[in-house]
Amino acid sequence: MDSKRVVMVTGGGSGIGRATALRFAGEGDTVVVADINEEGGAAVAEEITAGEGTAFFEYVDVADDRSISDLVERVGGRCGPPSVLVNSAGLLQNPARLVDLDVEEHDKIWAVNYRGTFMCCRGFVPGMIAMGEGWIVNISSTSAVRVFPLLAYSPSKAAIDQLTSILSADLGPSGVRVNAVLPGYVRSEQMQLRIDQGFRDEEKMKAQSALGRMVEPSEIADGIHFLCSSAAKAITGTILPIDAGYLSSTSYQLYAGWPNDRIGG
Repeated sequence: MDSKRVVMVTGGGSGIGRATALRFAGEGDTVVVADINEEGGAAVAEEITAGEGTAFFEYVDVADDRSISDLVERVGGRCGPPSVLVNSAGLLQNPARLVDLDVEEHDKIWAVNYRGTFMCCRGFVPGMIAMGEGWIVNISSTSAVRVFPLLAYSPSKAAIDQLTSILSADLGPSGVRVNAVLPGYVRSEQMQLRIDQGFRDEEKMKAQSALGRMVEPSEIADGIHFLCSSAAKAITGTILPIDAGYLSSTSYQLYAGWPNDRIGG
């Protein structure tokens, strides 16, 4: 069994972050739930402590370098440096054409999704190096490897994949493993809101996966926990798809060599 650790989860107030915080807390780890959403983050920390787990909330805006450095200092003083960092803070994007995309929205998505992840790694890695071990998991997306009308979000996630690979090589000699999970369509609060608003079609999303369903946040959390466990001690630099078979199914369904009515038959 893995020893108990201090686990930092950014974006821990909802979605994949919340599920990840609950997953690690369920194993007895001390979880720092960090989020810009103070109400949501505090609620997750309270949910964990109500279940006799150990957690506390810390405010962070990952688009603000000073906010990240303050978080590193506060957490280090309170419970010591985290050995696990899950960079779950992120923004989704509604589809847009190049000429219609708001540049401020583009820059905000990059500031949170990519630069926020980069700066959190930069802030927390020194503590891991000092301990001689550490685990980092970043959040990629199917849009990093498929073409979607998401001109800010998709490139930011492709950059996360490259960052993960580079950091795995950079930090491996120090005992720090760096991986990423690549979720498919996840039924998070942000995704459900876009479904309700008509920006996403739930039935089409389900039909595009091999398993005919969306992915639950808890299933992403299971993959993250695995990558940070002793069962994955030889795994670093990996981008792990957890997508209900989306990546395999989409190209399979488009194969032009047989009638469409044979698909699934």
